[in-house]
Amino acid sequence: MITTHKFSAVARRWLSTAVVALATTGTALADNITITAGSPGGGYFKAAAAYAEYIKKDIPGTSVTVIPGGGWANVERLDANLADIAVLENALASMAYEGTGPQGKKYNFRMMAAIREPGAAQAVILESTGIKTFEDIKAKKYPIKIAMFERHQLATAQALAVLEAYGLTQEQINAWGGKVIFTSIGEGVRMMMDGLADMWFTGGSYFPHSKYIELGSKKAFRLLPISKDVAQQVAKRFGQEIMEVPAGVYANNNGQNVAYWSPATILTLGVRTGLSDDMVYQMTKALANHKEEFWKVHKMHKYYRPQVAWQNVGSAPLHPGAVKYYKEMGYMK
Repeated sequence: MITTHKFSAVARRWLSTAVVALATTGTALADNITITAGSPGGGYFKAAAAYAEYIKKDIPGTSVTVIPGGGWANVERLDANLADIAVLENALASMAYEGTGPQGKKYNFRMMAAIREPGAAQAVILESTGIKTFEDIKAKKYPIKIAMFERHQLATAQALAVLEAYGLTQEQINAWGGKVIFTSIGEGVRMMMDGLADMWFTGGSYFPHSKYIELGSKKAFRLLPISKDVAQQVAKRFGQEIMEVPAGVYANNNGQNVAYWSPATILTLGVRTGLSDDMVYQMTKALANHKEEFWKVHKMHKYYRPQVAWQNVGSAPLHPGAVKYYKEMGYMK
């Protein structure tokens, strides 16, 4: 998801040094790899830190630095040769490559691998509202209070796009006496428990999610279904594929849902265009060599399989070095 961060003094000094070095040489040294991830301590940062160790083990003489980042900052660094590898969502990568993001700019970078299980849109609504579909909200002009991530996050843009596809604009929701609240997932779920919000809506998160299980320990809830047509419409806008969320995801946690469709949000690794084919080949191989270790870093990493890691990375092309590895192993034709 898209996030913004305040950089530490160490990170700021590193970026200043990198800018001077790039101005002098025009490129980064191939054996000094920088990975721009998420916030320190977060899942994206932990994934990057683990991957850094695999690179150092498998490519002798290579040093790897992981720096905090997230969202558009990550693609900007790839584009400006200020980072070699970036942790990116596939939808964000597509928007950045095609120039359909907020800046309207096309960024130059390539993809290497999809590394996590797909996340799905989840509209978690309290059962006490009596609302069972998005159409119900519109038909009843229900004064619904919807909490979601902060405005700048990708998951929020996706959630708003789904609402708009059902004719539920923020203006209409406000006119009915409802409102859209931009906050964190922890605060949003707390608001639902306290009766201050009716729904938490994210455009993409893994399932079953611990926060919704926590909600179910206090209040009954359901997931509003998304039609295949709406899922395809939103997925196309963000350069994604669609997936089917199975029925009964939270059946054991006081929650219910029918099977429904959603855009598939997948965490990926992008690389800067100027990295040599050999280096990207070796880095792609290093992740594959340590897949069992990588699976242990986060339960969602069990999705990573080198056989399919070249798929669902968004619309930006794979780096030739990554293609070489996948073809050599017989994963791509």
